[in-house]
Amino acid sequence: MADYQIPGAGEICWRELRTRDISTAREFYSALFGWSLEQSKVTEMPYQEIILNGAAQGGMMAMDNAEWGDAPSHWASYIAVDNADETVAKITANGGSVHVPPFDAPGVGRMAMVADPSGADFAIIQFVSA
Repeated sequence: MADYQIPGAGEICWRELRTRDISTAREFYSALFGWSLEQSKVTEMPYQEIILNGAAQGGMMAMDNAEWGDAPSHWASYIAVDNADETVAKITANGGSVHVPPFDAPGVGRMAMVADPSGADFAIIQFVSA
């Protein structure tokens, strides 16, 4: 992973493109914004980190397996939290919903895919301590 500062709780900290056509997405965003894309060093799965000014700002991943169903390509925003499990409990207690319960992403942290009461999707992430 390129340089990355672990954000504080509540910060929108990562943007991720989940796409049905990773090749076209790489070409499009690189040409449009001059992004440099590099394979992540923190995961073995194919995951392209978006590098700007030497720092990772987000990532791109292919939606090429059955777990995605018929979901269209989309951008996801991650919000940093101190404790993913406690935050999921607060989300549901306040009328939100959980699409994917907390799980461990080796080398990264603990995350969950959730939604606010209006149905707006977002992800939470509890980073591994530096």
